[in-house]
Amino acid sequence: MYYHYVPSQMRQSLPMRQTNSTITITGTGSVLVVPSIAHVRLAVVTRNASLEEAQQQNNESMTNVIRVIVNEGIPRESIQTTSFSARPIYDYVDGKQIFETFEVRNEITITLEDLDRLGEIIDLAINQGANEVVSVTFSVDDPENFYEEALTLALRNAESKAEVMAQELGVSLNPIPTKITEVDSDGNGVKLFAASTPVEPGTQRIEASVKVDYQLQG
Repeated sequence: MYYHYVPSQMRQSLPMRQTNSTITITGTGSVLVVPSIAHVRLAVVTRNASLEEAQQQNNESMTNVIRVIVNEGIPRESIQTTSFSARPIYDYVDGKQIFETFEVRNEITITLEDLDRLGEIIDLAINQGANEVVSVTFSVDDPENFYEEALTLALRNAESKAEVMAQELGVSLNPIPTKITEVDSDGNGVKLFAASTPVEPGTQRIEASVKVDYQLQG
């Protein structure tokens, strides 16, 4: 049996073995923006014992609604039919199904770029026969630009967290990530607001999240 002898002075000069490990950090970033587009969803709902009359009344009211909106300078391509339905309504008496009336429902969505006129347009539509404001939602032009800004902030947030952790562990951090994974996010996020006038758009938050792998050395 053979033994390999290392003198003490040589043992002291041998370099320490370095260990490398990887940490995964989640970074988040957000940007507050002022919406520039409103999407107004309105409905005309009519009821009548005659399906034909219910449809006729509904058609007349919706025609009036669309006409007044177009007359106010809103392009027809900014007005889209969202849904249309016609169904019987029943009542139940002593467990028996009894026909009550027919209901016709027609919904449209108006895309409005002049937010200052939002309340005015809703009021005009209601005056012409729209009897339900389904929802008012807001969005922004080119949301991808704001999302990219939020993504940059998310990367900075991840790097800041990694530096703190490395310092606490007493190791050094390689600032160049070994892997970056974008967490599913929606850069076109939309916030719902109460459907009443006046309607204030407020601000909208666009968020981004990433998972970043860093290498630690120590």
